Amino acid sequence: MRRYRYVGPPELARSIASSPYRHRIQKPEDVEQWVRQSQSSRFDPEEWIATFIIDTEGQLWIADRNSEHVQCALGQDVLSAGEMTFGRERQKITVIEVTNQSTGYCPEPDSWESIQAALDRAGIDHPSEFTTAYSFRRCESCQTINLIKDDVYECAVCQSALPLAWNIDDPLL
Repeated sequence: MRRYRYVGPPELARSIASSPYRHRIQKPEDVEQWVRQSQSSRFDPEEWIATFIIDTEGQLWIADRNSEHVQCALGQDVLSAGEMTFGRERQKITVIEVTNQSTGYCPEPDSWESIQAALDRAGIDHPSEFTTAYSFRRCESCQTINLIKDDVYECAVCQSALPLAWNIDDPLL
């Protein structure tokens, strides 16, 4: 499986020392424990949205949605990253939604395989693929990382045209 290294702002990577609480998910009860130990008053009683990463060992880690992926990963490479929404269906913890939205790691949609494997090992029901999947492009003019939405290949910062294909040789992605 492909590893993704952090490509976001260096100042966020330097903030790892003040990293927020993260929690390893190995079984459904771990999600409930995370909610109890987190600032649970911030959570909708029916759904809990988390920042997540899959580490290079294939382990799922979650943190507060407002935290950075690089903090959740402790600065290390990942197999995938994004946001995950948990909820209950018939009194059972399940993943309702999952995206690859992480401009710090820019995981491609094919990183789903690592998420599926981690959730299967943990015994957590989940969708069969990303509920929303994004592609990322680096602007050749200003070097900003852009999340592609609605097939618009234009830099959000300088409005330059973005490459239609991702260059696997790009050392920054």
